[in-house]
Amino acid sequence: MEPKDEIDIKLLLNYPLISKSVEDDSIVYKGIIEIDDEDYRICIKQTFPNDFILELPSNLQSLEEGFGDNAHQTHDIIMYLDSLKKYISSKIPSKKPQNHCETYRQVLYEFSEFSKFYLNLKSCYLAYDLSKVSVTTLDEQNREHYIEIRVDYGDKKNIFEIAEFDLPYEKDKFKKSSNLKVVYNQFVDVIETLQPFFSLMEDFDKNCNILDPVPQKKRYNYRRIWLGDTLSLIITIDPFSLGKMPNIIFLGPERMVESYRSTMNQNLENWDPTNGIYIEILKLIGLDTFPKKSDDAEGKNDDLLLEAGDCSICFLLKLNDKLPEIVCRNKFCDNCYHTECLYEWLISVNSRRFFTEVVGACPNCEKNISCPIPN
Repeated sequence: MEPKDEIDIKLLLNYPLISKSVEDDSIVYKGIIEIDDEDYRICIKQTFPNDFILELPSNLQSLEEGFGDNAHQTHDIIMYLDSLKKYISSKIPSKKPQNHCETYRQVLYEFSEFSKFYLNLKSCYLAYDLSKVSVTTLDEQNREHYIEIRVDYGDKKNIFEIAEFDLPYEKDKFKKSSNLKVVYNQFVDVIETLQPFFSLMEDFDKNCNILDPVPQKKRYNYRRIWLGDTLSLIITIDPFSLGKMPNIIFLGPERMVESYRSTMNQNLENWDPTNGIYIEILKLIGLDTFPKKSDDAEGKNDDLLLEAGDCSICFLLKLNDKLPEIVCRNKFCDNCYHTECLYEWLISVNSRRFFTEVVGACPNCEKNISCPIPN
């Protein structure tokens, strides 16, 4: 243990705002200590050489008991105050603003080099607060692609990460980097790989009546295609394996759907993706071309409450971005329903409920109709 005079000198040098006094049989230390640029008024009573009683301000009193368990090995007031500072600093987030000057310099340098290096950028902007880089680029078919690269100031090493884009790709697969070009090139590599996929989806969009999604963004790997007023199909493509058989689901009256299913099953063994995916899909379902809506079918008749294909309960085509999934099997009815609408209707009229579906009467023709229980 150090002599008292040396401890007093260290106290004056290290904690000049702490005063020492003697009260009864105790030594009392009162004053202010600075922790992370914040001032805290404290009072410490020393009754024995290694026995300290701490009094903190009201906003820190919850820390008193916890610190008491950590301070039993301190031998003098200097060690005690040092331990107290370290403990409070670990428990209270620092309000001291972080210095990001080096990161700012790196962002500005990387952006300057990036904008000079690439020639096929339609637009390239750096946010005024240096928080993100927004880029619109052109691929080999002159298609536009947008990407937003965020600056993560919490990561001192890899500050650039892809935040927003329109591709059928998982964001977690993109890696962060300290180099803006490296991050951007990951995006470009995916675009180049997806060129055949983009061309295929454009074939659908140009030659079919697309019911869903609207609009047809590049991130969507499916199309719901109109085949008739009550019939449609959903084609889902694997963007990175176009030669793989697509998933095809028909939606409509069972008698119409069954005919397409039968044709497709007969043509499965003739599937040859080398002839072109779009043509092979047409062959698979037995069509030369996808049917087109007539001008009358495309235009809405304002005098009609219900258009063909609309839900017969809510009178809407889309509900929560979903088209009607259920069609009554009665060929004299063929009314369409959203799953949520039909489920609520059947439940309200006390229909029979099973583990996975509800069975009751069609709201239009009163023939039996079943509805899966929505998630």
